[in-house]
Amino acid sequence: MKRIAVRTGWMVAAMLAASALIVFWQGAWTAVAFINTAFLLSLVPLSAGGLLFVYERGFFSGFAYGFRRLRKSATKAERYMEEMAEESEADEPPGPARFAITYPLLFAGLLLFLAMIAAGYALQ
Repeated sequence: MKRIAVRTGWMVAAMLAASALIVFWQGAWTAVAFINTAFLLSLVPLSAGGLLFVYERGFFSGFAYGFRRLRKSATKAERYMEEMAEESEADEPPGPARFAITYPLLFAGLLLFLAMIAAGYALQ
């Protein structure tokens, strides 16, 4: 848990630094420009973390398993023969992979996303 918090903190700091560099490079240094840039940058890790989270939970495993079985057998007779042979075997789809970066991406993106929404409303 501590490792996730440390990685999340480093990712938030990196995104804030990247936002400052982008705004500085554009030449229009204002608080609104910084908030907008940080908000848009927060969407990248939030989306990537969300996709990894959904993948880790096995949402796509059923689709991949079905396509593998469909690709194995071409005719109806072959499928029937394979089903008869596989009745005794438990042919379960393998579990999805786990990634160490999923939660830091998700938490860093969400934290910065919500912070920039709050900062945007505070500036008005």
